[in-house]
Amino acid sequence: MRKAWLVAIVLLNASPLPAQTGFLDRAITMHGETYRYQVYVPSDYTVQTKWPVIVSLHGNGDQGSDGMYQTNAAFARRIRDNRGPFPAIVVFPQGKVGTRWLYPEMQELVIAELDRTIAEFSIDAARVYLTGYSMGATGSYRLAFKWPARFAALVTVAGRVEPGAGYAAIESETDRRTNAFVTAPDPFAALAAGIRHIPIWIVHGDADEQVPVAQSRQLVSALQHARADVHYTELAAVTHSGVPSRAYADSTLVQWLFAQHR
Repeated sequence: MRKAWLVAIVLLNASPLPAQTGFLDRAITMHGETYRYQVYVPSDYTVQTKWPVIVSLHGNGDQGSDGMYQTNAAFARRIRDNRGPFPAIVVFPQGKVGTRWLYPEMQELVIAELDRTIAEFSIDAARVYLTGYSMGATGSYRLAFKWPARFAALVTVAGRVEPGAGYAAIESETDRRTNAFVTAPDPFAALAAGIRHIPIWIVHGDADEQVPVAQSRQLVSALQHARADVHYTELAAVTHSGVPSRAYADSTLVQWLFAQHR
């Protein structure tokens, strides 16, 4: 009887523990500062499968230090409502209060959290995707421009190419200093040239009162001129706050995303 118990204990200790799933708390220290973030792991996750990974950048107003508030945004809510269409690991970075994704330290943070996630989970390196809404879409353009080889596809929702009228002087200055295409004579053409090898789907509402729809229209035109693989959805009579839920509910867009490989 004692031998049977010993065998059972050995087998239990030898068996791998099941992976945690759902929205998981994570933290990373960079330049002496600790940042909290979330990683979504599907309930059927196994290490035997290579999973795509999506980096989701939140919009302005979700900055903080709790590592959770950014998962109140539309993409995370969409996953909670119906996880089925999203068989992927999803990284939800959180920007520091007083920053935007245009800041170099926030861009480095996103890449560091992506790299940590790739090291922790079983990831398909050919299917790393980047999406963002509003400030997050604006940041997605800048990250993709700076690290074009990292991403298999982009989905941007109501983003801008040029700094906004509501930016503080330090933010506009930081954007110009950090993101080279912003200072080009034609920033739309410069951005398009830098990301033209990345398939991209852009969504914008034509009633957007915060980010002019012309920002997306001009970028789409520049991407088309650069012969990029670009898809564009313009939603009639949809405002800035109304566009993300519509975008991430589009099954055609989601299926397109997961079909992209580097």
